[in-house]
Amino acid sequence: MGTKIPIDRDTVERMILLGMDVDRYEAQVIPDLQARVGTLTRALKELVGAVAEARRNPLFAGQVDTASARAQLVLETGLGQLRNGKPPSA
Repeated sequence: MGTKIPIDRDTVERMILLGMDVDRYEAQVIPDLQARVGTLTRALKELVGAVAEARRNPLFAGQVDTASARAQLVLETGLGQLRNGKPPSA
């Protein structure tokens, strides 16, 4: 096991950059995506609940509009952040 394998400088630099990318994904991107999933899940649950309530009682139809507007805002906020090259967050 004493054999050394020569590695050129470019390969070492690529390995370091790859390691930095993995660290960034673990520390920032993955938690941001998990938070985003939570935000989207809450907005979807609110919208589904409002639709169900409106089906039971038409007087609550206004809740559907409110929940729909919130869900739309959550979606647009996330899409805007992705367009700017930033990971989505809650």
